[in-house]
Amino acid sequence: MANIRDYLKRKEKKQEDSFGKKILRHRLTILYRTILVIAVIAAAAAVVIVQMRNRVFGEYQIMSSVPRENITGTVTVALGENILVYGNDGASCINRRGEALWNQTFEIQNPIVSICRNVVALGDYNGRTIYIMDTEKTIGEIDTKMPIRNFAVSANGVVAAVLDDTADVTWIYLFDSAGNTLVYFKTTMKDSGYPLCVTISENGNLAGVSYLYMDNGMMRSSVAFYNFGPVGQNEIDNFVSSYDYMDTVVPFVKFLGNEKAVAVADNRLVFYEGGQKPVSIADILLDRQMEGVYYGNGYVGLVYNDVTGTALYKVDIYNESGKLEDTIMLESQFTDILFHKDKVIVYNEQECLVHTIGGMDNFKGKFDKQTLTLIPEDASYQYIAVTPDSIDTIELK
Repeated sequence: MANIRDYLKRKEKKQEDSFGKKILRHRLTILYRTILVIAVIAAAAAVVIVQMRNRVFGEYQIMSSVPRENITGTVTVALGENILVYGNDGASCINRRGEALWNQTFEIQNPIVSICRNVVALGDYNGRTIYIMDTEKTIGEIDTKMPIRNFAVSANGVVAAVLDDTADVTWIYLFDSAGNTLVYFKTTMKDSGYPLCVTISENGNLAGVSYLYMDNGMMRSSVAFYNFGPVGQNEIDNFVSSYDYMDTVVPFVKFLGNEKAVAVADNRLVFYEGGQKPVSIADILLDRQMEGVYYGNGYVGLVYNDVTGTALYKVDIYNESGKLEDTIMLESQFTDILFHKDKVIVYNEQECLVHTIGGMDNFKGKFDKQTLTLIPEDASYQYIAVTPDSIDTIELK
């Protein structure tokens, strides 16, 4: 009797094991099929992405066009998705339909302009007023009370300004968009050097200043960072980090967002990282004189004269971590170099080059009209082309 019970138990267990194995095989089959479907979809998506990146266009089409009035002696640049026009007598902002969003009158001789996303600050070198506007309205007006030497604006309208005092003293001021003083501190040639350039993070929490001074007869530069949040409140003059560079000049410092910054000297390119106390993450020595620096969307482009004789200019493109992503050769003079998504766009009044960074040329052609400013749209391969008498929406075909 016991043997029969044991036999039945063993048989029941075998049946259970067999049933469990069938369930396991069924589940594994479903899993394998799911993985296969995902892999096929991912491969198809990768193919589509590569095809989109490598699309080559031979012409463009004007999708829409509205007239505009061209004012002699003005500069036209992008302000967000809109158009900023400024000159010595004032500034205005218009949308792509040619509608005026605001007008601001002033009198300036040597304009200083700082743009961060949808916010612009305008002032006059040696003047005492900074005007702050966004794409919708005039936000505020700052009375600096001392001569302006340089300034930078954040995306929320906070302005970091270098103000002159005496031959040996300059001041770094932080103003809000209403003109209220948030923080200020004194700099001297003896202690810190002369501030050549100032930059501010998009959120207004960090500022960077490039100083130049003499150290025992040797020229020396310093890039210093200041934190205006809780971390910096515990530090003297909100100072949180600094890096010195011997026998060099650093005329260019720029935040690339909130936590990344770049400094360009006459012999080096330096990248910094950190939302509280920025640290140097890449220091690249340069052996040639640069002709220009362009930045945007996490990229920095250094322009050199081409010495090979095959082109007019060479442009080295770095990402925000200091890695060289691409090099392009330019055969013509250019008005501007833009970075949008994974593209670099180079144009002048007659010609345009659209190139995928790390990839190939997508478009290389001529404009039908004289183009003053080119503004990339969110839609791929669509642009706003501002001409002397029209605002055109164009699409590459």
